Amino acid sequence: MSKQFILCLAGLLLVMNEVVAQNYPSQEQFGRNRIQYRKFDWKVIKTSNFEIYFYQEGNQIANLTAQYAETDFDRITEILGYTPYNRIKVFIYNSPQELSQSNIGLSAPSGTNYKELSLAKSRLELAFTGDQISFRKQLIKEVSLLFVYDMLYGGSLKDALQSSLLLSLPEWYMPGIASYIADGWSVDLDDYMRDVALTRPVRKPSTLVGEEAMYVGHSIWNYIAERYGKDNISNILNLTRIIRNEQNSIASTLGVPYSRFLREWREYYSSMAKPVVDAYKPGEDGFQVTVSSSKEPAQLTSLKLSPDQSQYAYATAWRGKFEVTVVNTQTQKKQVIRKGGYKQDESPVKPASPLVTWQRDNLLVLTEERGQTYLYVYNNLDKKAKLKQRMVVRGVSQVIDMDASDDGASVVFSADRRGQNDLYLFSMGRGTVQQLTNDLYDDLYPQFVGRTRQIVFSSNRHIDSLSLDKGNYKSIRNQLSLFLHDGTPRVEVVSRLTDSLSIAMRPVASSENIIYYLDDATGVRNLAKMDVETKTREFVTGFSQNIRRYDLNPTSGAMVYSQLKNGSEVIGFRPRVNLNQARQLPLTRRATVQEVPKAVATPTTAPSTSSVTAAKTVDSTAVTALKLEPGEVDTDNYQFDSDVAKTIEFKQRRSTNTSASVAIPRTRRRENVTIRGPYKYQGLFVASDASSDWRIDPIRGFGYFQSLTMNDLLENHIIRAGLFITTNLRNSDLFTEYHKLVNRIDYSARFDRKTIFSDAGQYQKYRFNKVTLSASYPISVNSRFTVAPFYIVTRYLDLLQVGGSSSDYTGAKAEYVFDNTTLNGMNMIEGTRFKLRYENYIGLTEKVESGVRRGAGSFDRITVDLRHYQKIHRDIILALRLSGSHSAGAAPKKSTLGGMENWIGISEGIKEDKANNPLLLSPNRDNRDVFFLDLAAPLRGFRLGKLTGNSHMLANAELRLPVIRYLHRGPVTSNFLRNFQLVAFSDIGTAWAGKGPFSRQNSLNTEIVGGAGDPFQATVTNFKNPFLLGYGAGARTMLFGYYVKFDYAWGVENNVVGKPVAYLTLGYDF
Repeated sequence: MSKQFILCLAGLLLVMNEVVAQNYPSQEQFGRNRIQYRKFDWKVIKTSNFEIYFYQEGNQIANLTAQYAETDFDRITEILGYTPYNRIKVFIYNSPQELSQSNIGLSAPSGTNYKELSLAKSRLELAFTGDQISFRKQLIKEVSLLFVYDMLYGGSLKDALQSSLLLSLPEWYMPGIASYIADGWSVDLDDYMRDVALTRPVRKPSTLVGEEAMYVGHSIWNYIAERYGKDNISNILNLTRIIRNEQNSIASTLGVPYSRFLREWREYYSSMAKPVVDAYKPGEDGFQVTVSSSKEPAQLTSLKLSPDQSQYAYATAWRGKFEVTVVNTQTQKKQVIRKGGYKQDESPVKPASPLVTWQRDNLLVLTEERGQTYLYVYNNLDKKAKLKQRMVVRGVSQVIDMDASDDGASVVFSADRRGQNDLYLFSMGRGTVQQLTNDLYDDLYPQFVGRTRQIVFSSNRHIDSLSLDKGNYKSIRNQLSLFLHDGTPRVEVVSRLTDSLSIAMRPVASSENIIYYLDDATGVRNLAKMDVETKTREFVTGFSQNIRRYDLNPTSGAMVYSQLKNGSEVIGFRPRVNLNQARQLPLTRRATVQEVPKAVATPTTAPSTSSVTAAKTVDSTAVTALKLEPGEVDTDNYQFDSDVAKTIEFKQRRSTNTSASVAIPRTRRRENVTIRGPYKYQGLFVASDASSDWRIDPIRGFGYFQSLTMNDLLENHIIRAGLFITTNLRNSDLFTEYHKLVNRIDYSARFDRKTIFSDAGQYQKYRFNKVTLSASYPISVNSRFTVAPFYIVTRYLDLLQVGGSSSDYTGAKAEYVFDNTTLNGMNMIEGTRFKLRYENYIGLTEKVESGVRRGAGSFDRITVDLRHYQKIHRDIILALRLSGSHSAGAAPKKSTLGGMENWIGISEGIKEDKANNPLLLSPNRDNRDVFFLDLAAPLRGFRLGKLTGNSHMLANAELRLPVIRYLHRGPVTSNFLRNFQLVAFSDIGTAWAGKGPFSRQNSLNTEIVGGAGDPFQATVTNFKNPFLLGYGAGARTMLFGYYVKFDYAWGVENNVVGKPVAYLTLGYDF
């Protein structure tokens, strides 16, 4: 046993999902689906550092991606102090909806983080967000994250896996620096940290996860850049790579203890936040509704107030699911009028839909479902909403904003097509779209002006002409100004309303002369009023937190808006806002130190900014002199010793480079980018995974397994092959399979060969060959239906005698699978899995020495497996499983119950020693039925093969407590401690042949005594409890690359508690 244990822990564990013939719980294939609603014809373009893959209508997006990425390449590498060795592969999708159809990552090994797997393979998947500004930021953010990962963990999957065992970073570290490189010190970061500093100060950033960790990490890197200089960013990163500890890296590089660094970081943002809150007076709301929090996260995608202000509608989306809600402003009652979608893994690109807008008393809801864009019309909203009409929107890739005209005949879209955002006019009567603008500039937040056809919108265009300047990647800027469009096609000029040096967004027109919009000129995004004739601007609200979304009734002053409050996004409603007041709002610290963008040269007059310039600057974050503690160094202000200074001066004088020319900094953007291609995508196969491990087969014992997986870059075609061989070199498994995942229906083909050689005085050989073809139809991302016809040949040879027998089977398998689970860590699953399978085996021939019999071996089997993983508190999971099977027909096959899978121990000691145990091959008998054996596990407290029958039922419950993760919220460097779990469990099950387990006539309580030479024979019926019960406790963790489980269990049979049994097993889940 000792020798086997050491050998088993020497290899790398692989979940046993390739072995066939016997059915094991760990082999059950669940998993989600990717549905292809269209055919993708991929091409590729190449630059010096990137390969950009795209498909139909994506040529312009691909070229822009290459230009954006190459333009910022030097800036990113300069900040990081690192240049990657490999060319980055970027797969571009035309919309987030089409990104969800990608197969990349679907075949990742169980327990593997898809995001980290993609980073290790130097590949990115991105969807066009709908506008150039946000897409460029998202691209730079993802590229930066990949570069940081490559820098810290190595340039290959092997290096990454090895480094991950030694380097465990908090979640704020890498996403934070990527966000900082992409967005810098932004208005949104300032807003988030203002809320954090005043309402929920962060003591330990290492305890944060998700979006909160990213924002806090962004603020930490921004603080380092502002306080200590950007050069220290690369120094910290490089030192982290060497010493593998982020806290020591920061302390050593900056010359201050890490605890002091965090204290001063908190003070930096709180000192900026307090003066803003004191100076800005937001006023009181009528009521507020929380739409997103850390416990129930969601993204607010749209918010609109009804014309009579009696209701407002908002839409939220999160991980593939969406919901549209209407709130009564008088009673504050909510009504969910539409919800849908399917739970998916979190995507880096946030969806733009659903969208809502009011059409008089009707509510328009736009969603993207099943590869189409739908526009729904709802009425009767004051009672129970009714669906009045559904329309399909064609001609655009995705819609990111919309507004309905006063007469209800038209809807204006801000939408993209072929990687270009423009304005479109949608006819409610004809269901057609007309394009209003046609250039590369973004045209965002369109709104109709009163009862006219005119449209006011935000854009980053430079000039008023729609025909002279179509835009290019060099001319795209982040600032947004307001423009007015006549609302008719073929218009060549728009009217510029503002020439903002800030971002003017979400305009609402009171008339042709008065426009309300959001402006961040002071550093906080508030509602401003623009007088078009006098070109003056006034702020009418004074919120200390950014207004994220809003809608306004200019006539009554009613306003609905969303903002961040105590870490949650809330919607506030105000029945009346004084729109005639002029707020004097001081500048934030960020607004005073940020570089003011150059004004765009246009013939229009720049708006007055008297309300801003006359204001006092909020201060209090002026950098004060550091108070150094003994042994600390101020790295910003120091002096060399006189001897050192003289040496440096002497070397400078002797320098041969005496020219006065100044080197061009690497941070300067490249003016020209060379693009090669496009080339047709070549689906070349590459080896993506090669795994080997030692295994313990319940019949053949200890053996070695080797597998190889190959696929194309898009993972549309997958080839797997594997070999298992035991130590006597006579027992083996061989399989090969191919999957084609290109179309709506997924196809696969597989061949299996299995050999069992019994040499324990028997010298019998068994062979099993199977060919399977399958077709899978994904019903949704969570469920699929599969049909798989097969052909099987089994053969039995007695090597001590002449002859043998073989059997041929044909048949089919029908299977339904549902899976909405998410993986939150090693063996940490949440959600539900379900499988229902029916198999029918038709015996074609059975060849024996005496002749041929047909159909004698036919049988069928139905199997059910239901698993639910419920979060109890934080990381504590209650895992429940209910399974069962039943075999019938001319030759029904057996199920065996007891023990655990992959049990490390002496094979004779872990099997129940009785005549009808199918795991013990009987001499002088055909044992080929072992190929169709159903192993029901776990039933702890008993040995393998405790109960056997044609049917079985089994229920399992495990309470899983990851001790270290639960008690310590920060990162844990030890792989052993990070994955350590304590479990309490209970199993109950039975197996029987004949009638049900409580019947008097079944194999459990019926025993035949006598016969076989005895002249007397009797049937004895007992009334013992048919169910076996096991209970106990155990532990799980990663040990030498294995996921090792230790369980200590007591078995209860017929109300008698047996001796405890210890299990040391390998594998995940149950």
